[in-house]
Amino acid sequence: MDISLPSDEFIKTSFQDACKTLGIENFEQSLKQTVIYDMTDGMRTSTQLKGSNAYYDGGIFVVRLMNIMRVLGMPACYVNVIEEKHRQRDNYSDIYEGLKLLYATYEEYAQKYGVRLNFVGDLETALEPSGSSGGFGENLKRLCQKTAGNTQFTANFLINYSLDWAMKHESYFTGFPKIDVTIRHTKLQFPTGMMLPPTISDFSSLMYVQQGSASSTWNDNQLIYLVAVALRSKILNESTQYFKQYADGERDFVRSQRETELYLVHRRPFVEKLIGDIMYAKIKTSSIPLAENVPQTKRMMITGNLGPEIYEF
Repeated sequence: MDISLPSDEFIKTSFQDACKTLGIENFEQSLKQTVIYDMTDGMRTSTQLKGSNAYYDGGIFVVRLMNIMRVLGMPACYVNVIEEKHRQRDNYSDIYEGLKLLYATYEEYAQKYGVRLNFVGDLETALEPSGSSGGFGENLKRLCQKTAGNTQFTANFLINYSLDWAMKHESYFTGFPKIDVTIRHTKLQFPTGMMLPPTISDFSSLMYVQQGSASSTWNDNQLIYLVAVALRSKILNESTQYFKQYADGERDFVRSQRETELYLVHRRPFVEKLIGDIMYAKIKTSSIPLAENVPQTKRMMITGNLGPEIYEF
């Protein structure tokens, strides 16, 4: 496996520091019940990488992210990979070839760290671009079976997926974990085709990340803060959907902050620290060139019932 992953100690210590900076207390129990859906995007524009190499880079981003979640004790995640409409794109062959390049890496990672890989979507329809030989869907099924007994973490990958398919196979999702936070890269949109059924996603908060999910532009600290800000989004939005009850005086406070004071948190607490003593995860692979090791600021936005919070680091 040609990825250098940070130590468990580094992840845990850095995450604790991030939570302290973000004002998150007693996070251990919340983490064990937090499920993130990362809507990857930006493969064509975030780096100078071309074709399947860009999508391979995106797949490495996901390995590094789910490794952090696993080490922190989170139970599962969801990741979008191929939506049915993606197959109509003129670069679908690049997406498919990148996926094939990642197969061995994901298999090795899953077996080494006890991760269950689950592929959600229509694997009966051939995934291959027109003119290519078939069988990749069967390979994914075998990988799912091979890792079915792994219990350290579960990664659910949406492949040849659509909400239409999901609603026709609703019983398939029985027992699946509910999403707490949906992370959307590059676009402040939530395409219907990539949504999960309401039984899975109805209480999820939405988090916007301006930068794409390209591994070669994210260092380990930035990925750790990505998870920490997502946890803050979950905490801010717990019990605010459908069943919110207001205590005495709370409505007036919310109204004042949101409507009159125009509540906004805009913090850049991490930039200088990252520039000063950053640690990079080196991607050791002949498949893609490394981006220049220059810190690049990441921006993300979450909201609570008072208004938006923007973090840059």
